[in-house]
Amino acid sequence: MVTVMNRLRVLKKLPGMVSVLATMMLIYVAYVSERNEIILPTFGALCTGAWIVPENLWHYHKINLIVSLPLAATVGLLISLLIGNMEYIAVYPSLYVGFLAAACILIFGRTQIYPCFGAMTLPILLRTTSWLYPLSVFLIAVTLVIVQRLLEMAGARAPLTQGEFPEHRQHRRERFIYYIQTSLGLIPALVLVAWSENHWFLLPPLFVTYATFCNAKSAFVRYPVQTWGQLILAAGLGNFAFWLALLANQYVASYFAPVIVAAMAGGAVFITIGLGRVFHRLFPPAVSLVITPFLIQFHPLLPLYVAVTSAYLILAAWAMRTHPAYRGKDLRYL
Repeated sequence: MVTVMNRLRVLKKLPGMVSVLATMMLIYVAYVSERNEIILPTFGALCTGAWIVPENLWHYHKINLIVSLPLAATVGLLISLLIGNMEYIAVYPSLYVGFLAAACILIFGRTQIYPCFGAMTLPILLRTTSWLYPLSVFLIAVTLVIVQRLLEMAGARAPLTQGEFPEHRQHRRERFIYYIQTSLGLIPALVLVAWSENHWFLLPPLFVTYATFCNAKSAFVRYPVQTWGQLILAAGLGNFAFWLALLANQYVASYFAPVIVAAMAGGAVFITIGLGRVFHRLFPPAVSLVITPFLIQFHPLLPLYVAVTSAYLILAAWAMRTHPAYRGKDLRYL
């Protein structure tokens, strides 16, 4: 009996442990190869939604992850290449276009994999030009599906309940109009970022946060303050962990540096997963924000930027989903 109980405890903790190890591996490979563009902060949200959270958060089939994520990353890279010779101001309208492009991928893919918004906007924001980025996203998507299947076989998580959207033009049209109206809430945030000339106000995980809170069926809309606090703590924790890694690397040989950075990232993800229990439930974009400083480097005001923008986006999403046009309407397929 005791052995069975111990096995159940191990199985319950296994998805979180695998997520920590996978994050450490991603960060380690990126720093050893000196190819930081392969770091996808949205990986934190993906492994949370695909491995840790038992329910199907995004109404997806496994094949949706393999197709939608790399497609979003590729389109985002193409937009980045298109504006490569333009002034940085071109990034802000491009982020808006990228949001709508990701929405179209979700509509025609009949899914709600909101991390596609993060995968789309990251190369635009950082002006990525390397084709390693969509390739790494594809490998990450394949890894997510394989590990998810292994966890199901091991009994560490229940088999994925397949979500599916109806194949009706009416629903596609409704979803497209809905995303067009939703995207209008991003315009003030984009104006703020352009006016401040500080693009760290609008990081990719915050696009995922906005899309999540626009969905009236999301469980997180019942805990806006707790989720907001979770985002701020995650940004601060990731920032602090990266700062500790920089500090520690001053006293060790250079070939140990990637190990220390990966260990700090894994530790920060581990703590964030634990904090999720304190905040009713773990919010996937919070795990993404923990990883983000390991891509964009340390910035002392990052938690403040996250606090300001996420507060606005949560408020704008509330105004969107409570609008008279949608009040009382079944938003299950939006």
